[in-house]
Amino acid sequence: MKRGIDISSHNGEIDISKVKKEIDFMILRLGYGRERNQIDERFYENYEKANSMGIPIGVYLYSYACNKSHAVEEAKLVLEIIKDLKIEYPVFIDMEDTDNYKRKNNVKYITCIDICESFCNTIEREGYYVGIYANLDWLNNKINNSRLDKFDKWVAQWDKQCTYNKQYGMWQYSSKGLISGIDGYVDLNYSLRDYQTIIKNAGLNHLDSYKITYTVKEGDNLTTIAEMFNENWKQIYNLNKEIIGNNPNLIKVGQKLTIKE
Repeated sequence: MKRGIDISSHNGEIDISKVKKEIDFMILRLGYGRERNQIDERFYENYEKANSMGIPIGVYLYSYACNKSHAVEEAKLVLEIIKDLKIEYPVFIDMEDTDNYKRKNNVKYITCIDICESFCNTIEREGYYVGIYANLDWLNNKINNSRLDKFDKWVAQWDKQCTYNKQYGMWQYSSKGLISGIDGYVDLNYSLRDYQTIIKNAGLNHLDSYKITYTVKEGDNLTTIAEMFNENWKQIYNLNKEIIGNNPNLIKVGQKLTIKE
C-alpha cells in the first residue's frame, strides 16, 4: 500500500522537496470541463515539480459534461494535454456535483453513467489506464452500474476504513491531511495497487515516448539541471541550442528547456 496526495491550484504553491519525503505518489487536477481555459492554473507547475523530483504522477479531470459528447470532448482535452507527459498512475474522471451544476442542468444519474463510460472508453482506447473518482454515495447510489465495473475506482470516503463493496484501487481517506511543504489541508490517499508496475508491464500510458521539460529558475545552470534529471549537460544544451544561444552558460530564468524528447 502506497501513500499519496491529490492537489490542485487550491493548495497554492508547494515545496516539493518537503512533500517528497512524506508521499509515494501524487494525483494532479488537470482541470475541469472541456475548454483549454479550464486547465488548472498550477497543473503544469505541479507536474514539473513532481516530475523533477521523481514523484509518480496521475491526473484527474473534474467533469462538467452534460452528455456523452461533452464527455468525449473532455477526454480528448486530457489526452492532448498529457500526450508528452510522464503519467505513471491512472487518468481519472472526477464524477461529483459540488456546485450543483449537474442538478441545475438536469443531468440525470443514468446520463452520468453514460458520461463516465464515454470518457473512460475514449481514454482507454488511446492506451492509458483509466479510472473513476467519486464519493461513496455516488458510487453506491448514483453511478452504480455494471457497465462501469470494468473501470478502476478511486473512492472518496473520509473515515477509518473504506466500506465500498466493489473492486477499487485507491481510497481517499481524508480531506484534512497535513503535509510538510503544503500550507493548509490536503487530501490523503492510499493506493492499494502497484500502479507503476501494472501500467509499465501492460505497456500503457506511453511511458516510452514522454517528453521531459524544465523551466529555468533563479540560480540554475545546465550542470545543476542535468544533475537533477541524471542527464548530461551537453545533451541538454544540444537539444536547446536555438533557445539558449551559442553560450551554454547564459541560460535565462523562464526559459523552457527540453530535457528528454
